[in-house]
Amino acid sequence: MKKFEGILICTDLDDTLLTTDKRVSDENIAAVKYFTDNGGLFTFATGRVPRGFSLILKYITPNAPIVSYNGGAIYDVDEQKFLWYAELDRSAVEVMEYVDKFHPYAGIECTTAKAVYFNKVNHLVEEHKVLEHFQANYSDYHDIAEPIMKTIFMVENHEIDEFKRAIQATEFPKRYSFVQSSPWYYELLPYGCSKGAGLKKVAAMTGALKTVGIGDNENDISLVCDADVGVAVQNAAAEVKEKADYITRNDHNHHAVAEVIE
Repeated sequence: MKKFEGILICTDLDDTLLTTDKRVSDENIAAVKYFTDNGGLFTFATGRVPRGFSLILKYITPNAPIVSYNGGAIYDVDEQKFLWYAELDRSAVEVMEYVDKFHPYAGIECTTAKAVYFNKVNHLVEEHKVLEHFQANYSDYHDIAEPIMKTIFMVENHEIDEFKRAIQATEFPKRYSFVQSSPWYYELLPYGCSKGAGLKKVAAMTGALKTVGIGDNENDISLVCDADVGVAVQNAAAEVKEKADYITRNDHNHHAVAEVIE
């Protein structure tokens, strides 16, 4: 039996595995290789879609399915296909209409299994399109024919707390899951979807005996809580650190994932 056999490490990408300038350090790359060479299973849990996390594969290729869409999908890198995904029901358009009417400053971006659509544009939506190298698919959210897997509402940092409170005061959280995935993004997901739920699915698919979840942001809390060992990196938000079994000494710019493997 190899040293790490049966252990699944699932890490968030942005501000956890990735440095501020969106790289994976040589130290993290070497540590992950050592881990997988010795029988460990390694993967990501991310809000990114396959087009978005494909940019990271030049550094590290996971040897277990990826949790994407913040837990709304499980993706196989080798087969380049979804093994499982959830869809928003058609009535979810009511959430977009509510935001459009009462929070007109918010950008709206909808994602399906096939494409990312830019439905209401502000500068944050445009910046996200450029950052992730997405095609310029501009459309009305009413006109998206295929099922929507998630929607991102994009607002300024100083607006997001008020925006979240407004959403939580509606009836929508009884029917859908919402999670903040960055200082500017608040995401609408099918009910029950989370990174933690995705981790459990991957563990069942791979037969992992022990899971380690590593993260930094609000959307990583379920990943940290649902793992056998939950880890917050040093730069993590306070609410993530409060839930973690272990807090790294190092932050995302100083090889925190390598520290966990060590």
